[in-house]
Amino acid sequence: MDENKKPTAAPTIPPAADKKASSILIVEDDPVLLKMYTEKFTFEGFRVLNAKDGEEALDVSLKESVDIVLLDIMLPRMSGTDYLERLRQNVKGAKIPVVALTNLAEDEEKQRALKLGVKDYLVKAMQTPEQVVEKIKKYIV
Repeated sequence: MDENKKPTAAPTIPPAADKKASSILIVEDDPVLLKMYTEKFTFEGFRVLNAKDGEEALDVSLKESVDIVLLDIMLPRMSGTDYLERLRQNVKGAKIPVVALTNLAEDEEKQRALKLGVKDYLVKAMQTPEQVVEKIKKYIV
């Protein structure tokens, strides 16, 4: 080892990089969409958690630190609205912001989700991934 070599300074961290990354739980049963949104939110600096159905989502929501949930409504094992109902019954889950992203445009399901406190109800066909990211960022405190 060269003893004459000067120590190098630690790299400087940009101001935005030194704060804790926000965590998002993406609840989506379509593996292609799950992968796409996982990559998109990871690229945007989020810590990403995944769930493929409502039961897994409830488990992850209550065990992990989750800042926001991106929730599909039509899910196997437990629907998104059933998950939301159970999440809101838990002290930890009562305050987590949730944005619904679904193909389900039925008004009855939308009204149920809104009554359960979703911040936004987005129809997949009407949103680009970039638009979804921007909407999620609005609800991160």
